[in-house]
Amino acid sequence: MTYPVRIDRKVWVPMDDGTRVALTLYLPDASGDGPFPAVVESLPYRKDDDCFARDYRTYTHLAERGIAGVRIDIRGTGASTGIIEDEYVEQEQLDNLRVMEWLESRNWCDGNLGMWGISWGGFSALQTAVLQPPQLKAIVAMHATHDRFACDVHYTGGSAHAAEQLDWPGSMITTNALPPDPEIFGEGWFEEWMRRLEGTPQWPFEWLRHQQRDNYWLHGSPCGDYQAIRCPTLLIGGWLDGYVDGMVAMAEHLSCPTRTLIGPWGHHRPATGVPAPTLDHFDLLARWFGHHLRGDDNGVMDMPPVTVYVRTEPPYDADEVPGYWRSEDAWPPEGQIDVTLDLADLAYETTAWSGPHWVGSHAPFWDPGGFHTTDPAADDASSMRFDTAPFPETTEILGIASISARVTTDREVGLLAARLLAVDPEGHAHLICRASRNLVFPNDLSTPVRPTPNQPFQVTFPLRATSAVIPAGWYLRLSLSGADFPVAWPPGERFTLIVDPVGSSLVLPVVGRRGADRTLEIPSAPEPPYAPVETTRSDGEWSVSTDGPTNTFRMIRGGSETQPGLTYATDQWWTVSVDDYAPGTTRAQTTSVASLERPGWSVTTEGRLLVEGRDVFEVTVELSARHNDVEVFRRTWSDSIPRRWA
Repeated sequence: MTYPVRIDRKVWVPMDDGTRVALTLYLPDASGDGPFPAVVESLPYRKDDDCFARDYRTYTHLAERGIAGVRIDIRGTGASTGIIEDEYVEQEQLDNLRVMEWLESRNWCDGNLGMWGISWGGFSALQTAVLQPPQLKAIVAMHATHDRFACDVHYTGGSAHAAEQLDWPGSMITTNALPPDPEIFGEGWFEEWMRRLEGTPQWPFEWLRHQQRDNYWLHGSPCGDYQAIRCPTLLIGGWLDGYVDGMVAMAEHLSCPTRTLIGPWGHHRPATGVPAPTLDHFDLLARWFGHHLRGDDNGVMDMPPVTVYVRTEPPYDADEVPGYWRSEDAWPPEGQIDVTLDLADLAYETTAWSGPHWVGSHAPFWDPGGFHTTDPAADDASSMRFDTAPFPETTEILGIASISARVTTDREVGLLAARLLAVDPEGHAHLICRASRNLVFPNDLSTPVRPTPNQPFQVTFPLRATSAVIPAGWYLRLSLSGADFPVAWPPGERFTLIVDPVGSSLVLPVVGRRGADRTLEIPSAPEPPYAPVETTRSDGEWSVSTDGPTNTFRMIRGGSETQPGLTYATDQWWTVSVDDYAPGTTRAQTTSVASLERPGWSVTTEGRLLVEGRDVFEVTVELSARHNDVEVFRRTWSDSIPRRWA
């Protein structure tokens, strides 16, 4: 049965401290039917403007099928009151529990609740599930993580992110600073805005103070207690998404009823995923929650434990990736064999590296979905290259490759970056996966140990989970260097890195041939559901340029969302620069602008984030706000944060 949908955008739930958390309800409009189950999403991304189009598509689709949608503006954001102190704080999770209790008491709700989300919403679903509220019967986590230090936008391999330090963190400076919409919030919106501007802390300072996996990062990380998640969990990830390692880690370690699906995409919803092919996640959400919240016999649990998109040929980031869908019985895949390649047995020329620090710039994204890599020849020429012999037969890699290297650095700092590439018989290389490791973390990301200069030691770390079929006659290249620009923030001083091939190895997760019975026919998604909003989004335009010894990565992106009577717009520009042989010169800066406008009314926030420094992170945040073209707020925050490990 399909129901008409009733939308209420002006709902607030009181918290114990007087804060009012704002909701939008998408309800099946059915006299005589009900009560209904409900699906909750908790986000700081504004429900009434920034995300109205995507929320509308998701929740009207569910509500038409008899599942109510509940969209939360986290306290201190959107139409909610209060202050958002940081990401994933305990208060956010407690607020979710209070909202669930409130929903259970509504006469239209039967008390059976689910949670879902992509990125932050996926984090929130997992973190709330750990608390085991009795109302929560199932979750869907899309592009989320198991480990907030190892696999998020702040640190990578123990190094601070460089470009990623600017993208989302920079945009949140201005997004967090926007006011409640007066049309939703009503009187007092301006006063609430001023409280928000004065009281909201700037998050990058706290993130940079915690430079190893400590209790700050373990809070909200499911890897601390996988068994605490007991409700049925659907995990959806993408091979080009920065969080894919979190998806496969939870597929391996969760003991609750779990299904996992990994597609070819980056950080996108599957129905509009880039690169193609797409997948209809709207229907999948409706089936998952229909089964677990009200007992629909719809076959969703007949899904294989793991569904993967097998990437059958390079380039693996093409607009549409060649391949097919396949079932696996478990993760890691059954029958997977770890094939160890000793680097001493591979073809190589040099085993030392001392620059330049722009190596890695042919693929300058931690989350590369939607961006094509460029020719890696220049990066490879400035790296230590280890090449296998041509493969005598087609070979499939599926899972997590790893590096174990015997290295020496002539300083108490260092970095080892690894890129795994497939090379065709003509010598053209295609990136499969990559990773890097700050050498002060040779064993794990919780226990820093400074290298002793000129003393060899072993460092072992995983590359990003991947799928790649290597055609017969092709070979693999492992490119090693001391830089991964502009993904990883380089050490503060120049260093020389030596890799001893004897005692160093590459481990490949190889799977054998699968039968045709494992191939799955999954159609591409139809056009997404209608939304009464005109949306323009840009994944961005990027470039890497050289000016003397300085190399600079630049990105520009923006977009807008227009609904009747209101336009929300954002623009962002950022740069990361480094001197070829002076990594202490690294400088990262972003400017972002966000605005809301309707006839006779406008607000604009503009923020700037600057991070630079050799022995310390010199961090500056500037924020200004305008109402009807009159400046109503301006403030600068700054701090010098010692670089203990990052």
